[in-house]
Amino acid sequence: MNILVAGASGGIGRVFCQYLHFNKHNVFTLTRDKTKTKDIIPFAEEHYQWDENWFVNLDKFDAVINLTGASIGKRWTKTYKKEIYLSRIERTKEIVRHLNSFKNKSITLFNSSAIGFYPSMGNEIITEEIPPGNNFLSKVCRDWEHEALSLKNPHRIIIGRFGIVLKKDDLALQRILMSYKFGFGVVIGKGQQWISWIHIEDLMNILGIVLQNEKFNGIYNFVSPNPIQYIDWIRTIGKILNKPFLLSVPDYLVKLAFGEQSSILLSSQRVIPKRLIESGIVFKFPEIEGAMKSLLT
Repeated sequence: MNILVAGASGGIGRVFCQYLHFNKHNVFTLTRDKTKTKDIIPFAEEHYQWDENWFVNLDKFDAVINLTGASIGKRWTKTYKKEIYLSRIERTKEIVRHLNSFKNKSITLFNSSAIGFYPSMGNEIITEEIPPGNNFLSKVCRDWEHEALSLKNPHRIIIGRFGIVLKKDDLALQRILMSYKFGFGVVIGKGQQWISWIHIEDLMNILGIVLQNEKFNGIYNFVSPNPIQYIDWIRTIGKILNKPFLLSVPDYLVKLAFGEQSSILLSSQRVIPKRLIESGIVFKFPEIEGAMKSLLT
């Protein structure tokens, strides 16, 4: 397939471009700075910039992968929250507008989203049918998906609500591992909040499958079938590293340190990939221990 990857220079975009190249697909990139992207992804067929007329090349592509968006890992100032929002909404709106003007053939659009779409629901299981929450991230995801769902025939739309993506260089994982250098794992709050995650290999494989199989359309939770409570995740890492001691940080300190951003750390979202399972998807890393061992040993 000929695949245009928007946001190709990001953490997931880089890995996905490598995955596509390894599997003999032709990669094209769409980023803010194609000179920089050429160094990161030298094997791409062509590189485009947002401020160029990239859309005149739509007839080349079988699929467009939209992974754009400013990181939510930085501190949420008022200005940066606006960047988080607009970097997703405006780019998605642009892609959909140009695809809707292009009728020569059907192109698949895969648009990333996040499980931040959902409210914090304690121990309740969350599937794709659950409506959005009412916090900042929920609004971002709701409006992001709304723009993507404006895609019209003859094109196909797939939206993937990503959980925490487990990969070796992930910032969240690196922060957790940093505490173990001092001999202990840090549990945020009471540790009872549910964490919904997916191993990077499963994410890449599932992306590859849904792109090539026309039966996939609409919204899917891109998470492992087995979410885990935060304290058990930290215990699993400690077990693998043979450093079992845990230190708990109370909720109020987390809120004081991170402000509104603490909602990411303290929310409980027990999300399962109902539609992927019903479609016959098999996960290489369905359990957290196997996933963490693959990354830490």
